[in-house]
Amino acid sequence: MKQTIIISLLGLIAPMAQATVIAFWDFNNGYDAGSGQVQIVHSASVGSGTLYQQRADIDGNGKGGNAFVDAGNSINVVGGVAMAWDDIAKTGDNDAEFFITFSTVNLTDVIVSFDLRGNSTIIPSFDLKYSLTSLEDVTNPGNVVGTIKDFAGGLSTEIYNNQSLNAGASFQRVVLDLSSITALNNQTIVALRFDDFDNGTGNNDMRIDNLLITAVPEPSSALLGGLGMLALLRRRR
Repeated sequence: MKQTIIISLLGLIAPMAQATVIAFWDFNNGYDAGSGQVQIVHSASVGSGTLYQQRADIDGNGKGGNAFVDAGNSINVVGGVAMAWDDIAKTGDNDAEFFITFSTVNLTDVIVSFDLRGNSTIIPSFDLKYSLTSLEDVTNPGNVVGTIKDFAGGLSTEIYNNQSLNAGASFQRVVLDLSSITALNNQTIVALRFDDFDNGTGNNDMRIDNLLITAVPEPSSALLGGLGMLALLRRRR
């Protein structure tokens, strides 16, 4: 009987190591800020995280979004609205960008995915950077008028530089596997910045929808959970 209980518990530990949702944004609620904003703050629809949409020509009412289903994580949303810019690559420092902040305490193997749409076949390049400290407010940086977020002291670590993305006239799912960036694991705060989007040939319009961040519970956390269940069962016996 004891052997059966232990085997059963080991079976319970394995599913605990499956990916879990850190944060998800469908952008369908509360997106009516008016155009001309330099920053719109989006709280996660599911989970815990904050997204700062910044710079360039933000479409304050968003644009038509994309329906999204992830049965494994119990996510099923209608098309609704997408985060959008009317111009993603203006002159100087005023390129479209967004920050995401979230926690990975007891989590590893971060994956970021989202639906992307443009008005060309590709976005020739974008950059992705991270830091492990809280963002700070900066006022009137470069040719931007207003207060926006930035990395503390402007310091960050580069993940991608001039990475291309599919972005045609219909939404494409983009998956960025960051599991090899072990510095992101088990952190109180992770801040990611997507920026420097290249508009290519006439690709001024850009929409992002259904942004999902997942990670995997650390093996030690899953094991401790399983052992705790085993100890509880033994006490009951």
